[in-house]
Amino acid sequence: MIVAWHVEPGQTIAAHTHPEGQDTWTILSGHGGYQIDEQGNTVVVTSGDVVVAKRGQVHGVTCTSREPLRFISVVAPIEAGYVLLPPRSRVDT
Repeated sequence: MIVAWHVEPGQTIAAHTHPEGQDTWTILSGHGGYQIDEQGNTVVVTSGDVVVAKRGQVHGVTCTSREPLRFISVVAPIEAGYVLLPPRSRVDT
């Protein structure tokens, strides 16, 4: 499955996994914080980057640029599935 994404500044694609496949993103423009684990750790992705979430690996992104984050996502195989992670609990102190 191939999807062209357009993520507005401040928008988020929630953290999720593909239990039976991988998701490869090619970043076309903008930049964002790409979530890499269940704890919410991120790395910066920007135009020209390619990131691969292997089978079952947590991933998501928040657009942190002033311009939209645009990328192509290739999920394979088509039966890769989709599992949204539950929202992280907030602890107020």
